Amino acid sequence: MKRVATGFLVLAATVFLATFALPDTTAVGYVRAASEAGMIGAIADWFAVTALFRHPLGLKIPHTALIPRQKDQLATKLGEFVTGNFLTPDAVVEQLAEARLVRRGAERIIDPKAAALIGKELATGISAVMGSLQDRAVTEYVLDLVRRDLDRRSYTPVLGQFLARAIEGGTQRPLVDVCVTQVRSYLDSHREELAPQVKAFADRKVLGWLIATDKRVNGWLDDAVDTLRAVEADPDHELRRWIDGLLASVADDLRYNADTADKIDAQLRALVEDVQLQSLLNTVLEDVLTSVRTSLDELDGGLQQRMAVMVQDVAAKVLDDGVLEKRLDAAMQKAARYAVEEYGDTVVLLIQRTVAQWDPRDASARIEAAVGRDLQFIRINGTVVGALAGMLIHAVAVGLGG
Repeated sequence: MKRVATGFLVLAATVFLATFALPDTTAVGYVRAASEAGMIGAIADWFAVTALFRHPLGLKIPHTALIPRQKDQLATKLGEFVTGNFLTPDAVVEQLAEARLVRRGAERIIDPKAAALIGKELATGISAVMGSLQDRAVTEYVLDLVRRDLDRRSYTPVLGQFLARAIEGGTQRPLVDVCVTQVRSYLDSHREELAPQVKAFADRKVLGWLIATDKRVNGWLDDAVDTLRAVEADPDHELRRWIDGLLASVADDLRYNADTADKIDAQLRALVEDVQLQSLLNTVLEDVLTSVRTSLDELDGGLQQRMAVMVQDVAAKVLDDGVLEKRLDAAMQKAARYAVEEYGDTVVLLIQRTVAQWDPRDASARIEAAVGRDLQFIRINGTVVGALAGMLIHAVAVGLGG
């Protein structure tokens, strides 16, 4: 475009010189005036365009090379212009409302391939975040969170509620089964150790030495083992109902007894400060984090697939539930408005810092490369308009002289 614009200048100069080789007629006068004014317009606009980016002909004429000299001020004005006219809260929210990004996103990610890709990227991102965590720091954070929470409230009613719900749903039965089996197995395998202890305990009672004979003690142990076997075999055994009643009583005590709550909470606080518990918690967290990271990194480990299914489920709910879509749109718009209001000025700083790092000549070259092509039309238009203006002025001069 520079060559085209310069070509117009050369053409005007050639025509101007050629007119002197022609007879001095009225028509030639108009052509000469037009070409002369065209040259003037082309040179003037060349100077104007060039003065934006550099000193014309290397001459340091005042108010030239404007962009290299004032690039920092221009960057500030550009940033303020963008944030003041385009990146405004209302403009951004309006654009988001028109775009309906929630629905469009849901329509896109409900596709199994897209959901699988998102699930993979989510797993990769979460794995990267977890990989950057220090296990000891995570342990300290969890402990600190528990300490602060224990200072704000009591966990005992929560434990009681949990135990009560477990009893109502029967989820305590596997634990009771394990305990009964372990007690029966212990009694059966440690009979020789337990019999003397039972006999010694009975001997301390009145006439216990007469009642607690070796035969009777062994009989008591046999009866206990048989009873526990019966409990193992019968899901509705009376002893099971007694254990459930005992657990229910404990649950009520945890929920409604203030003295019990105080004792349990004190024990929990002591446990949190226990060094051995902290070491155990750190080991458990290390194992959990390692296991989760391994599962996230495995393509066929299940977690990535579950995330993909979760993404599809969310997309399906959005497409089927207009109310949910509106709520998500409103949340996105609220977040965008907050971001623009709180951090919109960051755009100005970003432009300032970026342009400030540029060398003045480099900044001028970048801007000229971006808009310089269109600026060359100023030179072309200056040549054409100058020629037309020259013909009009010559016509006025002829008219006044004639």
